[in-house]
Amino acid sequence: MLSLKQRLSFGLAASLAFFFVMQTLMIGNEVEALTESNLVSRLQHDQEQLLSALQWNPPAAAVVDEQLVPSIYRRAFSGHYFQIDLADQSLRSRSLWDEQLPASTQTLMRDVPGPKGQLLLVLSQQVELHGQQLEIRVAEDISPIEASTRAFQRHLLLFAAATVLALMVLQGWLINHGLKPLQRISRQLKQLDGGELEQITAPVPEEIIPLVDEINHLVQLMRKRLQRSRHALGDLAHSLKTPLAVVLQMAQRQQLETQKDELIAQLQLINQRIDNELARARAAGPMPGGQWKHPEQDLHEMCRMLKHAFPHISITLQLDEGLNIGADREDMLEIMGNLLENGCKWARSSLLCSMHSEQNMLLISVEDDGPGQQEAVHADLLHRGSRADESKDGHGLGLAIVNDLVSAYNGRIELSRSTALHGFKVSISMPCMRSASVKVRD
Repeated sequence: MLSLKQRLSFGLAASLAFFFVMQTLMIGNEVEALTESNLVSRLQHDQEQLLSALQWNPPAAAVVDEQLVPSIYRRAFSGHYFQIDLADQSLRSRSLWDEQLPASTQTLMRDVPGPKGQLLLVLSQQVELHGQQLEIRVAEDISPIEASTRAFQRHLLLFAAATVLALMVLQGWLINHGLKPLQRISRQLKQLDGGELEQITAPVPEEIIPLVDEINHLVQLMRKRLQRSRHALGDLAHSLKTPLAVVLQMAQRQQLETQKDELIAQLQLINQRIDNELARARAAGPMPGGQWKHPEQDLHEMCRMLKHAFPHISITLQLDEGLNIGADREDMLEIMGNLLENGCKWARSSLLCSMHSEQNMLLISVEDDGPGQQEAVHADLLHRGSRADESKDGHGLGLAIVNDLVSAYNGRIELSRSTALHGFKVSISMPCMRSASVKVRD
């Protein structure tokens, strides 16, 4: 595939060549038409002068007064000729010598063969003079004029070709100069890949600024994702040390049968920590092109599955119609899955989930009619890396994951007491797309 520079060069070269070829042809045709117009005008003037030089004295024959005829018509094969045909007489210029002009088939004839291989432009006219009909034909050799015209066209074409070459050199310089910002970006991308830079800082034209901003955004996003993955692995390694040490000691003491319940609890703790940290690590964050197109369909499917596990819980969804959320679908399902599952675990009989947009923000709330939590422990429930709360069932399970995901989207999460159901309430606000009217379903 051709590079951008090659495409621009070929495109501009073809445009310039086409323009100058068309210009050369047009100028050549205009010059030829103008020359012919001048020749015709001169031949008409000669016709008038020859008619004034024609003497008619009946019954004597008509004669042309040589003194009134331009001298060019008196020189043999001069390239200027006339012939006057009457009913019984033909008067010819001395320049024709013994030759005759060909009979005329139209008023103006071009490239008519003449004496000595000349090419003539012949102008013919029917005139009535003294009651007699006569035809006067005036001709001029256009071979020198056509040769001059062709030479002019050749010179014009050579000039156009030289101009095209000069402009191509100039356009090559302009293209190289215009693509320098992209070359700087390319160099900085290599430096970015080598770890020499943290982001692209090269000055660029206004049209390329969105591209540079998007690249810098992607770099920062990938750096944050890498940092989250490292933190998740560190937390996982740290949190697994204690339960693995306990299991190892139990195995070494060979008391596995008598401490079976404790062993199961430790293994469940390990499994839970692995799930939680992997959920954090795989969070996509606000990637370009991330989109949750059908939240209503996904949430109703999620509620249908939860009702199998919690048949005594009535789940109510309040969703705006036509929500099209600019966030990764898996991230949003992770958030909503944790919130709805925790709500179902603590609710007595009812769970209310609402999702709507307001001023380009997505507002989510999940509230239940359970016992709730003391305000003093709210901070611990959201604290990243909190071991005690994340290791037991209830609102603490998964809320740190939700907090990490919401933070990745520059959102905010709040814990409070529900005023509608008098239980626990989780409120989230984060950037989103526009939406429409509210729709309520149980």
